[in-house]
Amino acid sequence: MRTRHNAISLAVAVALGAGPSLASAQLLDEIIVTATKREESIQAVPISVSALGGEQIAELGLSDMTDITQQVPALQLNTWSPQLTIFNLRGVSQNNFVDNLEAPVAVYQDDAYIASINAISGQLFDIERVEVLRGPQGTLFGRNATGGLIHYISRGANEDELNGYLRINAGSYSRLSVEGAVGGGLSDNVRGRLAFRQETADGYIKGDKSIPPVDTRAIGGADGYSLRGSLQVDFSDSVQGNFIVRYSKDDDVPTGGYVFENCEFDASSFCPVDESGRAITLPGVVSGDVHLHQNDTRGYLDREIVAATARFDASLEGGNELVSITSYLDMDKQYLEDGDAFPVPIVVFGQDAKVKQFTQELRLSGTSGAVQWQVGAYYMDYQFDGLGLTIGAPNIGLSFALADAGIIDAPVVGDGNPFDGRSDRFTDLEVRNYSVFGQVDYSLSDSLTLTAGLRWSDDSKKLNWTAFFSSDQDPTPIAYAATANSPLAGAATILNVFDDDQINYDDYAARLSLKKQFSESTQGFISWNRGIKGGNWTLSSNVSPDKFTHKEEVLNSFEVGVKSDISDAIRLNATVFYYDYQDYQNFVAIPPDDVSPNPQVGNSDVKAFGGELELFLKPSDRWDVALGLTFEDSEVDEVNAGSTPIINAELPNAPNFSANYLLRYTQPVGGNELVLQFDGAYYDDQFLEVTNGPGTLQESYNVSNVKLTWHSGNWSISAWSKNVFDETYKAYSLDLGILGATTFYAPPRTSGVTLEVNF
Repeated sequence: MRTRHNAISLAVAVALGAGPSLASAQLLDEIIVTATKREESIQAVPISVSALGGEQIAELGLSDMTDITQQVPALQLNTWSPQLTIFNLRGVSQNNFVDNLEAPVAVYQDDAYIASINAISGQLFDIERVEVLRGPQGTLFGRNATGGLIHYISRGANEDELNGYLRINAGSYSRLSVEGAVGGGLSDNVRGRLAFRQETADGYIKGDKSIPPVDTRAIGGADGYSLRGSLQVDFSDSVQGNFIVRYSKDDDVPTGGYVFENCEFDASSFCPVDESGRAITLPGVVSGDVHLHQNDTRGYLDREIVAATARFDASLEGGNELVSITSYLDMDKQYLEDGDAFPVPIVVFGQDAKVKQFTQELRLSGTSGAVQWQVGAYYMDYQFDGLGLTIGAPNIGLSFALADAGIIDAPVVGDGNPFDGRSDRFTDLEVRNYSVFGQVDYSLSDSLTLTAGLRWSDDSKKLNWTAFFSSDQDPTPIAYAATANSPLAGAATILNVFDDDQINYDDYAARLSLKKQFSESTQGFISWNRGIKGGNWTLSSNVSPDKFTHKEEVLNSFEVGVKSDISDAIRLNATVFYYDYQDYQNFVAIPPDDVSPNPQVGNSDVKAFGGELELFLKPSDRWDVALGLTFEDSEVDEVNAGSTPIINAELPNAPNFSANYLLRYTQPVGGNELVLQFDGAYYDDQFLEVTNGPGTLQESYNVSNVKLTWHSGNWSISAWSKNVFDETYKAYSLDLGILGATTFYAPPRTSGVTLEVNF
């Protein structure tokens, strides 16, 4: 049983620059992944998959769960806030920042699905590997894996001998982190492991001290810690249990840090817009410094997460296996940010959330002659209790609507604070999912394998939502919108009662693939995958009835790929794909009425095609070279924004071309090693929003990193620099129409040292 959980997870991500420390393993050794819910060589899986192992994560200096994107082809990250993470895989993402939504790129941690986008970001430590599966994965992994899947797998308690490590990292902006782990046998049949990480850092976006109202704390830093305990128990020769408990805490992490893109402001301080309401911007930013903020509101993130997973593996008669995976997650989060880039109260945004999630999976698998099979069932119960808060400009249209209805007096213009309207939105959301699934691999011949998979999924969602308005003129909160099941739905002040307070949705995900083994070292595959994602609600301050609910989406993916170990020193993998995407859930914030931004999600059809090429070379014992190439062309039929729809836009975070690279040179020195590593990624022009507004365009850029490491026995010391050429580029942009486009810029060059000891 123990060998099942002791897979070789070397840190080579095929042609991604992923590979273990040269001091610990050979880079072209076999890589074992669980992309098909059983352990297989990455070269044998008929899926476009990449894997980063723990040693390579350390070599690359990756310390956050979001850092992996730079070393995985076709994976992008849209992040600007410490509270949430938006992964984008082959252009598929959900860029909305509202708590109740789920992403179309599923995230798993130690076999457990994480539904909340707020619970994904966190510290990366003591990791065995990270697997990234491109394309729909709903057959085996279930709901909301339309665009693919990212699975973080911790290092387990599977070793009898005492082992562990301690790593200390110090860098720019007073960044200091300490992490470590210790594990080993507790008895003949019990093993344990404890791991931790603590990090503090000042931000790199400084406060403008020349303006008195500005909160001068720097933004973009960290203050948190994480703990993880693992236990492995052999209950018998045929039954094993693996138990993991996780705890993390973020404490008063500063938020905000936006800047406005330049534009020709009119006398009312509004930006000009095009026929679709997109802001027309100019080069540069209003403040003149992309890393200088003017927040007048003190933003913060406080977050506490407790999670636990219990996995039981039982070997049955006839070689069959039964797996049970039970998981629980509890998150409590408070969040507030200054959502504009001026030292006046234009936009303040907040989200508090309490999340409780329970999941249970049962899976039975086996082999019978030429057939490998697995069947299973899955259940999820997700409870969300949240408060969404918006103060300022997004409520201007709402205040006039309330005044037109005679509920409040007309807003006072020119009172010195025209943006004082406040919207508080209380949400109670219940989600339940039931699904059954099965997959069969049938060997048609010694070299030809047919895979067929099917999953039926039933989602039921129940929403209780009530929104309140208040202002300096009307300080008593007024209920102005509610779902039909709210006790305030009948109030005289209600402008809109939304009857769509339940979503009952069932559909199927499917997979059909054919794998051909051309030789011992080369295989090809052709596949069709159908991914599904249920609908949801847009819970913004002034949502219109016709956009309150958005529909489910379906993605049909067609892929052709080849994987080949050409020689002992060359590995080449390549995949091309075509996407037929129906009712893609796109997010826009452009005001439909030229008055105030109103974030909403709509549905559009999309066509996309592209591919990835991954190449790994070992020209000598001292050199390692890795290269990943990605190309994509996408077309979104119609995006409803402003008064005129946007036709044939590109998917966000989907450049036509991108590349990642790694070069590593090892020089033996006596019995020690000196390792020089150069890695990074290049991205072609891309839009950061589906509106494709000029203010959300990020022109082509390259980010490179360098690291020099001295290995001596169990010790190592490294000097490193990230973004070594100090490239300036956007991490996030939001087009707000006449209010302009706000942007959050990525970190400049940072440098530091790392000391590590293993035992």
